[in-house]
Amino acid sequence: MDATLDLLLELQQIPGPSGDEGLIADFVEARCGRIAGVTTCRLGDLVLALRGKPQVAIFAHLDTIGFTLGYDRSLIPIGGPKITGDEKLRECGGPGHGRVRLKQKGGETERRLSGRDGLPGSRWIYAQPLKIKRDRKLGDVVSGPYLDNRAGVWNALQTLARCDDVLVAFTTGEEHSGGGAHVAARVAYQEHGITRAIISDITWHTEHVKMGLGPAISLRDRFVPRQRFLNEVVALAEESGLAWQREVESDGGSDGAVIERSAYPIDWVFIGAPEKDPHTPDEQCAASDLLGTVDLYAHLVPGLSR
Repeated sequence: MDATLDLLLELQQIPGPSGDEGLIADFVEARCGRIAGVTTCRLGDLVLALRGKPQVAIFAHLDTIGFTLGYDRSLIPIGGPKITGDEKLRECGGPGHGRVRLKQKGGETERRLSGRDGLPGSRWIYAQPLKIKRDRKLGDVVSGPYLDNRAGVWNALQTLARCDDVLVAFTTGEEHSGGGAHVAARVAYQEHGITRAIISDITWHTEHVKMGLGPAISLRDRFVPRQRFLNEVVALAEESGLAWQREVESDGGSDGAVIERSAYPIDWVFIGAPEKDPHTPDEQCAASDLLGTVDLYAHLVPGLSR
């Protein structure tokens, strides 16, 4: 196993559902401070890390999906968790443990938390740690909850360490509201004059974009980036000689959607490793795709800065 993946395993164990990103923001801010030449700025739980004289920003959302415990043991989704029942949960900032119980009522499915742990308003996340398993075809595969977006945060930290000139925005609320990316876009454009961004996130394993074939460059999802910028990104990716895939989707979104809806003229492109079973406790990414994403970012950031 590549030693840099140890950091990914560590990141995944720090809770941070949307609205409760404080602990993961603390960790990331401290980690950025250990990289030579990096200065950080904290706005709530949004962390901005600056190195050199950047012309390109990387956006990586810190938050994950999860649940808020409501009245009568009900579980209110944070973002879009996908559950089938009996998933193991743990309480953020508390000792509580439980499982998701599904109950049919009036033709609708109710989610409830087993046991007695937790008070109304407490936040709950999937309990499993990440694991690395060996696949005969794919090699090392990282499996468990919250690769979305701990893998994107891990990639952004690796890129920050490898690129002399870059701004990394570790954003908040992507799974629920996207507000953090709007603030980060304002700072990137108004304070640093940055008009180019790469979204460091995780995408889907599909019939056309598959695990093990390299990171995906998304040419569109529900939103449509500017074509001339995409052409430049694709040309640099082809120049790199690295493995990568073209992704074309009609749905989905990311921090890029927030940038596009903002008032700031920032071009953006989504680039990330494909994963199976998103928003479940059993997400899976090929380690080769994750490592390849870092290599591709390390090529694109200076190339887009020329």
